[in-house]
Amino acid sequence: MRPSLKLYGWNQSGFTLVEIMVATMMTAAIVAAGFGALVVSQKTTRITGQISNTQATARNALDMITADLKLAGFGMRGLTTTVGGCHINGTPYALVPGDNNPLGADTGPDTISMVVPMTNSITAVGPLWQVFVPGAPGTIGGLQTPIANIPMPANATTAMGNAIPGGGAALLGMPVSIGGMAGSTISAVSPGGLTLNPAIPAPAAFGSGTQVYLLQCITYQVIPPPDNLNLCQGNAPCLVRGAVPTVLVGPGGPPNCNQVNSGCIPIMDGVEDLQLGYACDGCDPRVNNGIPDLQPDDLNLSNQFDQADFITDRNWFGTAGPYGAYMTPRTIRLVQVNIVARQTRADQGMGEGQATPVHTTTFPVISDHNHTTGLFALGDTASPAQQSAYFQFRRRILTRTIELRNQRF
Repeated sequence: MRPSLKLYGWNQSGFTLVEIMVATMMTAAIVAAGFGALVVSQKTTRITGQISNTQATARNALDMITADLKLAGFGMRGLTTTVGGCHINGTPYALVPGDNNPLGADTGPDTISMVVPMTNSITAVGPLWQVFVPGAPGTIGGLQTPIANIPMPANATTAMGNAIPGGGAALLGMPVSIGGMAGSTISAVSPGGLTLNPAIPAPAAFGSGTQVYLLQCITYQVIPPPDNLNLCQGNAPCLVRGAVPTVLVGPGGPPNCNQVNSGCIPIMDGVEDLQLGYACDGCDPRVNNGIPDLQPDDLNLSNQFDQADFITDRNWFGTAGPYGAYMTPRTIRLVQVNIVARQTRADQGMGEGQATPVHTTTFPVISDHNHTTGLFALGDTASPAQQSAYFQFRRRILTRTIELRNQRF
């Protein structure tokens, strides 16, 4: 007898609509939680990256300025002409402070200009800018013979002209240093070398391989928003660096990058303040009768060297008291550099909300610059809206004091 087949479909069970809805809601809640965590993680990562970048910006800007300060005035000894805009009322200086207010604490970042060398000592990028005497290493002229002609490798002067704005024609009249020991001015250029005027006086001797340096006056300056000339390429504020053409340097004033065709280029985005203080030796007639003694002058007469001995509010283009004509950039021995870098964009909160967080409610004071009175100009942090915008950015402040090692001229 065959067993009968039974249908069991009626005995099977499934999910009810309520169960499906509950499961869907639970799944949606889990996905939403995961998505929220992902958003928070992404924003945290972005914020961490911005903080790291801000720190790196301040450090890199400080390192670059430090490197140039240590070379300020390299090889200017004997030079009687000015180097670009590095002069005060026609007198050449290795270092030219700018934006210092003798009437009190200033608003806005400081500027600084300095004479630095440029050369090529790497064959991979072209002919060497060096003294070249064919054959065995020797000297140019005798120890008692003034040197007016500097032989160089073939095409070296062409490459030298290609390295500066204006090309080879711009070399005429340009200051030059031989070996960082003697300075003069280029009066003629040939494929075989340079002619100098005045001639480097005796005793002098330069062997093959001695470096030849072009001297240039470079300026560091912070460009604030709105940056109408687009020097920051849409990322104001930024720190720019460049050699401002002499024709653009106003009479009796320091070079200014914030003008058309200044030659300055952005090097660090997010730098909003540069403050400089200067310690000098032989700049105060009340200290050792104004005679340099290899010790920074005690300007506040406290019998010790302290922060008050750094000059921050000084018109270096004048002779105001109590220092008068004693205080010139030639007496500067230490430079205190303060860099303030900020995030390039404000944080947008950790979760889904777009409310921008406030990171601080205190305006910093950097050197003689109190941001309460204005960040870039007097009163630009006065209104509640301006203050709110200011406090939405994280900042990093770095300070370094540099000894000027080579102001020989």
